[in-house]
Amino acid sequence: MLRNDSTQRRSAFTLVELILVMALLCVILSVAAPSLARSFHQRNLTQEALRLLAVTEYARDEATSKGIPMVVWIDVDGGRYGVKPKAGYEDAGARSKDYTLTEGVSFEGSTTAKAVAGESDAAEFEPDGTLDPSSQTAVRLVDRSNSMVSVSQTKDAWGYEIEKAAQ
Repeated sequence: MLRNDSTQRRSAFTLVELILVMALLCVILSVAAPSLARSFHQRNLTQEALRLLAVTEYARDEATSKGIPMVVWIDVDGGRYGVKPKAGYEDAGARSKDYTLTEGVSFEGSTTAKAVAGESDAAEFEPDGTLDPSSQTAVRLVDRSNSMVSVSQTKDAWGYEIEKAAQ
């Protein structure tokens, strides 16, 4: 039995339909791309704030476990920060760590603490885990699009938390 040509036809996309779909995808991507770029920049800022917060927690843990004061330092101009034992306690077995900010993220403004060789003490944790009163109340991070996140002291001044700035 022979089949009619009309029953053997398979449905397929025409070239015009494919071009229209591709053009529609290009329009959607061009609208969504700026939003995605901002999202990636914001993610870098948030990740850096989380890492700085983790450094403060590490400093508290080291201070209480080793029984020595630990300092969280920042270098605003160099885009670096870290944790180290307080001067005079370097040989007590506490481990120092230092980090460099992600590209596109920087510290905002200058610090209120006195700087030594570009570094300034942002926070000092005593051996009992409390913050020294001279510790900074906030460290602000900004990205290229001027989004800002602060790592600020908690209300009870026991530690730090992340506060997102209002846009």
